[in-house]
Amino acid sequence: MHQFPRPRARRLRPTVRDTWLVAAAAAVFGDPQPVFAQRVDDNAATSAGDAFGQAIGNERVGLYTVDDVRGFNPVDAGNTRIDGLYFAPVDRPPNRLIRGSKVRVGISAQGYPFPAPTGIVDYDLSVSGQADQVTLGFERAQFGSRVLNLDVLQPVAEGLKVYLGGTIRRQNRHEGGNFKSYIASGGLSWEPYAGARVAAFYGRTRTYDDEAAPSIFPGGDYLPPQIQRRAMIGQSWSKRDNTQELMGALARLPFGNWNFEAGLFRAERRFDANFTDLFAGMRPDGTTPNRIMVADANNLDRTLSGEARLTRTFGKPSLAHRLIVSFRGRTGNRRFGGVQRIALGESSLNFADERPRPVFAFGPDDTDAFGQATLGLGYTLTAPGRFLFDIGISGSRYRKTLTFVSAGLVTSVRDRPVMGSVTGSLNLTPTLAIYGGHVRGFEEVAVAPANAANRGAVPPAIRTQQTDLGLRYAVTPALSLVAGVFTITKPYYNLDEQANYRELGSSSNRGVEMSLTGSVRPGLTMVLGNVLLDSRISGELVDSGRIGLRPIGSIRRRSIATIDWRLGGGKSPLSLDLAAESFSARIGNIGNELSAPPRETIDLGLRYRLSVVKAKGLLRLQVANVLDDYGWQVAANGAFQYSTGRRFLAELRFDL
Repeated sequence: MHQFPRPRARRLRPTVRDTWLVAAAAAVFGDPQPVFAQRVDDNAATSAGDAFGQAIGNERVGLYTVDDVRGFNPVDAGNTRIDGLYFAPVDRPPNRLIRGSKVRVGISAQGYPFPAPTGIVDYDLSVSGQADQVTLGFERAQFGSRVLNLDVLQPVAEGLKVYLGGTIRRQNRHEGGNFKSYIASGGLSWEPYAGARVAAFYGRTRTYDDEAAPSIFPGGDYLPPQIQRRAMIGQSWSKRDNTQELMGALARLPFGNWNFEAGLFRAERRFDANFTDLFAGMRPDGTTPNRIMVADANNLDRTLSGEARLTRTFGKPSLAHRLIVSFRGRTGNRRFGGVQRIALGESSLNFADERPRPVFAFGPDDTDAFGQATLGLGYTLTAPGRFLFDIGISGSRYRKTLTFVSAGLVTSVRDRPVMGSVTGSLNLTPTLAIYGGHVRGFEEVAVAPANAANRGAVPPAIRTQQTDLGLRYAVTPALSLVAGVFTITKPYYNLDEQANYRELGSSSNRGVEMSLTGSVRPGLTMVLGNVLLDSRISGELVDSGRIGLRPIGSIRRRSIATIDWRLGGGKSPLSLDLAAESFSARIGNIGNELSAPPRETIDLGLRYRLSVVKAKGLLRLQVANVLDDYGWQVAANGAFQYSTGRRFLAELRFDL
């Protein structure tokens, strides 16, 4: 039996607080986006090759994110890479450790070794950067949040560089309340000879004093009432405390026509204190007869993963062959369960319904242990400017053991799946190419949510598949159109009538996605994207009418438009930007009788480039959700939370 540690009061140092005098004249907005090793000249919009998802620093552009690709979550599925090498995440990597990320799906996955049905998120390490860097950044983020960032990448000897990065953040949450966090990261990069690289790194993030915001579950086919934004209606004692670490090493060693690549990564996440505030059975007036606080502590999630890959290239420049032999592996364990459900009874969303801090006592922890080893073979045939053909096959040995201590139940699963892919592209003309492929995968399932009777449990990995077909057309040398269709099928997991998280049927996501990206004229860049989704569930529960046809949280359409205009034909120090995003209605419950209305947001911003002595600087100002649109987000378990309102942000960044 364990108890929460005593709360520790922490404050930012006055010297950090005082730095905000530098940016006090400006107010800007922003989601609490991740903070990466971002330079003054970095711009996600102007560097995007398509509209399917890219992040550089604290900027993100595109239809998809690391949490949502074609209606699924690639991080939950385990489809993540670091500098192209496989690793098994426990969460997003510590932010300063990572420079940015790219979603590889559709045409951007062509020729990528061993693609996955749910798409791949490829993270770029800060220590892998080529340019020397000393960047200092100050932010006045949403609702007065304060952030201080530092990134250093410098040579210390011939071929040897060191990276150091850090962040101190005090974040004011859009739901009310706040949290504090710090990030510390570092690494070494060595180039023993031309084209070779060996790197090692470590990153740690701690987030604490993070009050849990309510998760709202309507008791019928009606929306929650419009709650006053930023009013803290959670419990002041529900402060979450978690720490995440990621360390590893990787190597790329070319020799002649051979290339050896390897990476080994250890990831860990610890929850010393965790809370979920459930408003179950909410009435139309915002009251509930059954408010429950789910308290948890001493949770641990740990993985050791990596890949070793040997590549051989041969042939002529006009017709090149590539052979790949890859070994990927992961092993890990989780400690979860032992939760305490605290019934608060009658309550309301309309005011701060503070309750006394209870005495915490938890039950025994449950455990989850897993391992997987995968051997893969791949072959690529490329004729530059004419065609690309890629085929891969992989075989795995997989095991998972779940132990529910309180129930005296042990469940073990072993499997030997075979995965494969066939993809290719063909240039019909110098400006028009078609692409397509079929991928079969073996992916993880999301953790059972807080309102599940088996909270925290993770089902065994599942078989998935994807087929896509599309085209790319060069409208001009600087403007590219990509359009495609896809279908993805996998088992569907959610809560049954007894609130057990289990397989309820089969899901299929069919869609049409479009991207128009590039420069319209000197200094004017646009990223336009649209995806139409048809998400469906099939199986006995749908046929009997016990659940609806569409998954909770699914949408039919998402559209984005980002425009970046640098004045003076791209030479002025001033640039203006606009970002618009539109969602269709979102399915709100398992029976499909409730939907959250469509939402639209517009963000406006500017950048001004300056010099102070010898330092290059950037002043970044933004206003997000200019029209203060009020909408509802719906999680896959049916929890409602209101969207973030209008907010302001200022950032001052220097390359020293």
